[in-house]
Amino acid sequence: MHKCLTKDINADPLAHELATSEGMQPYLNCLIKAYINNGAGLEAALQVVRDSPLEKRYVWRVFYAIKWAFADFEDEYIALDLPHIPEPTRSEMIKELQLRLQQLQMLLQTFHTE
Repeated sequence: MHKCLTKDINADPLAHELATSEGMQPYLNCLIKAYINNGAGLEAALQVVRDSPLEKRYVWRVFYAIKWAFADFEDEYIALDLPHIPEPTRSEMIKELQLRLQQLQMLLQTFHTE
């Protein structure tokens, strides 16, 4: 049986940088405390998240990135670019967009269930 090790996972360097940033520490602490079933530690870690200003929170980082990415979106500009992008690159872009669509759907679902 193959054992998956985190060192075997290839992550986007930017994703790794963001995931290990100082701003993620309160969220990682919450997950660790929940995983080890440390109720008091989890409550303290959650309080750090609750006390964080909105612009320092994970949800704001995601929301702001989406807002910035689509602030000037124009599908006609995309249509002008597409014929000049090589097929292998377009295929990779489609895969990436499909992944981001799934993530956006998960985000919306989370907002609707809270």
